[in-house]
Amino acid sequence: MNHILSKRLLSVTLCVCLVSALCWGDSASAHDPDEPELEVPEVAVLGEKPVAASSQQFIPDKEIILQPQGRPAQVLRLIPGFVAVEHSGGAGKADQYFLRGFDADHGTDVGFFLDGMPINLRTNAHGQGYTDLNFIIPETIEGVDVHKGSYLPEYGDFATAGAVNFRTRNMVKEGVIQGAGGEYSTQRYLLMFSPTKDRVRTLFAAEGFYTNGPYLNDNQYYRTNLLGKVTTNLTGRDEVSFKATFLHSKWDGSGEIPFRAVSTGLLDRFGSINPYEGGNTLRTTGNLNYHYDTTTGGQFFANAYGQYYRLDLFTDFTFFLNDPINGDGFAQFDRRAIYGGDLGFKQRIELLGMPIIGTVGFQTRVDDVHTKLGTQTLRTPTGTAIDSDVRSVSYSPFVKTEVQPFSWLRLSGGVRGEFFTFDVSNRCTTCVEQPDGRKGSGIVLPKMSIIVGPWARTEFFVNYGDGFHSNDARSAVAIGASPLARARSYEVGVRSRPWGQAGL
Repeated sequence: MNHILSKRLLSVTLCVCLVSALCWGDSASAHDPDEPELEVPEVAVLGEKPVAASSQQFIPDKEIILQPQGRPAQVLRLIPGFVAVEHSGGAGKADQYFLRGFDADHGTDVGFFLDGMPINLRTNAHGQGYTDLNFIIPETIEGVDVHKGSYLPEYGDFATAGAVNFRTRNMVKEGVIQGAGGEYSTQRYLLMFSPTKDRVRTLFAAEGFYTNGPYLNDNQYYRTNLLGKVTTNLTGRDEVSFKATFLHSKWDGSGEIPFRAVSTGLLDRFGSINPYEGGNTLRTTGNLNYHYDTTTGGQFFANAYGQYYRLDLFTDFTFFLNDPINGDGFAQFDRRAIYGGDLGFKQRIELLGMPIIGTVGFQTRVDDVHTKLGTQTLRTPTGTAIDSDVRSVSYSPFVKTEVQPFSWLRLSGGVRGEFFTFDVSNRCTTCVEQPDGRKGSGIVLPKMSIIVGPWARTEFFVNYGDGFHSNDARSAVAIGASPLARARSYEVGVRSRPWGQAGL
């Protein structure tokens, strides 16, 4: 009897399901095509990636777009303790950077990257680590990773006081056509749009900028920027993107002037002694990024890049001190090709109940440089002091391990190796300075971080790490010179958010 009842109950259930399916099909087929479809609003779930140091920071694009966009380096002012300023009278040159007491000059002790591609220039005509950020269009930046100190094995040359990585967005939801202007004939024009936004995401941007600045000798700073980026997924587990940028700019600089001339009224503080200072620069870059997520919790990542760079810079610090007739102006010329890449693998596992993340990677970079220093009058070369061909090559393996033995304790550590070769060829047999030679050098850089917490939304950090910057190859090949300069950093910090992610 129970068996028959069960069969009847099953039959009734199947009939009800069948009728329900038919009714659903009828209602779907009877949908009015003119009736607007409901759009489900996008829901963004925000979370913060665990950090290795209390000073580590991520700057989202919503903060970047609120800043004045005359100079890309202004984005850096969002970083606590970071100062970026113009010098030598007007825009055009790379800014001067200050971080945590380091006068990093134009980038000697802060590593800058764009989607993992290095921006600092080795053996630059104007200064070691010279970093001109003017090829970045701020609106194309999705966010900025900020790492103070030298505690991460992923970052090497110039990342002594810290490292900054600009991340570009893959697309924009809506196109942008923008024009703005202000004092000193300042004008800025922006075009940005994404033709495709689904499987293939594209981003194209163009920027034009001009300003005269407040100086009596007009800055006449022109800047043209272009960016194109294509991102797609070859499978359901990977992402590949290619990005290209172009910068061309030129400017007139007012230069540095003696304070005594201003204080006595001989010269206006916005005046100039040599109105022929200034320069022009060109930079093109191409960058290919790829990553693949395995089915076992691992990730393979690769990055390849190529760059061409040109700089003509005309400066005058001492005016007519050494040459009363022709003046003391000097010219710096730089032509280079840069190419390199990264390769690595990251794996997540669990051992004895402890989550562990291990990373191994290898980075290499080649700079082929022709750099020249000489004298000039009214931007016309009058002599040569140094003329060199330089080939600088680096090989950088690294390993990193992150372990969480307890819910309140995280450990992170690793080591990075740096191996350099410097090859300098003199091109001027009559010059006063004739650097020439070949040298190799290496350095091992340990890193360590201990994170305790969180308790009441509060974590405590202890960090230690060795960083370094390479020296100009022309001086590095000299007998007794040290090609690589080590910097040791450590910090103790606390990070607390008692009011949650949004803060006050």
